[in-house]
Amino acid sequence: MAQDSIRVDMSNPHATVYTHLYFLQDDTYQPEKAAKTILGLDLENAIEKAIKIKKVLDGKGLYVDVNSIPNNPNYNDTIGYTKFYKYVLFPQRMPQIYVEKIDDKWYYSSETVASIDKLYKDTFPWYVEKLQDIIPVSGHKKLLGIQLWQFVALFIIIGLAFLLFFITKKVAFWVLQKIQHQITRSNTNIEVKKVLKKLAHPISLLIALKFIDTVFPSLQFSLEVNKWVFLGLNIALTVFWIYVFLKLVQVIMQIYGEFTERTHGRLDDQLVPILDNFLSGVVLVFGFFNVLRLFGVDTTTLIAGATIGGLAVALASQDTVKNLIGTIMIFLDKPFHIDDWIEAGEVVGTVE
Repeated sequence: MAQDSIRVDMSNPHATVYTHLYFLQDDTYQPEKAAKTILGLDLENAIEKAIKIKKVLDGKGLYVDVNSIPNNPNYNDTIGYTKFYKYVLFPQRMPQIYVEKIDDKWYYSSETVASIDKLYKDTFPWYVEKLQDIIPVSGHKKLLGIQLWQFVALFIIIGLAFLLFFITKKVAFWVLQKIQHQITRSNTNIEVKKVLKKLAHPISLLIALKFIDTVFPSLQFSLEVNKWVFLGLNIALTVFWIYVFLKLVQVIMQIYGEFTERTHGRLDDQLVPILDNFLSGVVLVFGFFNVLRLFGVDTTTLIAGATIGGLAVALASQDTVKNLIGTIMIFLDKPFHIDDWIEAGEVVGTVE
């Protein structure tokens, strides 16, 4: 650490966040200096808020890469003529915590200060302090750098998550059957039942993982451990959401396929695989971008590039695009069906 950086500095977003975190480290612990980043409170309350902000970030595994924070004193993250100087540390996972410019200095925002107590209670529920009071001295002994009570609590949480998974799987399947019956007004056939079971599986996994995501900060692991655990949980949640939507597409297409089989024409039967592939592709693309976002990739730039690339491909293959649009219009308007005898200019024959 450079000697000139070990001082209270709130001239820009980088300096303010650095000041806050630096003076709350074990070897440089001076909470009264970290509290300078909180405006409008007395010293005792400001220290409490500053400590809670850091504990929430650590508890959620949100590692602050200080080097990536802008050091522009007039940093503005909005677009347009309105000047609103603020920097959000984690826009996706914790948008309530951000710094803003007031006069010539940067402080944690009034919204951050107002919401930090609730964020802290959500991250560390009431039973956390009670748990600390009843843990015996032997429970604080360490094994592989982890306290014994943390090992025991981790096994309990995993066991409860498995129990929650099995219960919610049965409940989810029952609820899905009821919804399907209300929509189609018919009994569930074997194929739809199989798909509903496959859909209930990832839904119950999502609930179990969300349970772990909610209670894991209570174990009070280090920031390094929490960072990798929550990264893994978020990736798993994203993958399972992709799986849920893919199975949901299968359910919808299975039900729609049954409907088309009861209609007179065969044109709508051909629409089922087209819609199935299209919707599955949309789910996979959005899921892929969400996974990239978890690794810090700027998906906005990728989407813009993909849009420009798609436009270039469309312009280069105008005939193919025209045929695709024509196909869609045929499916929508249904001017004719398979086996119909039609005349189109000089073309005469049976629709195949």
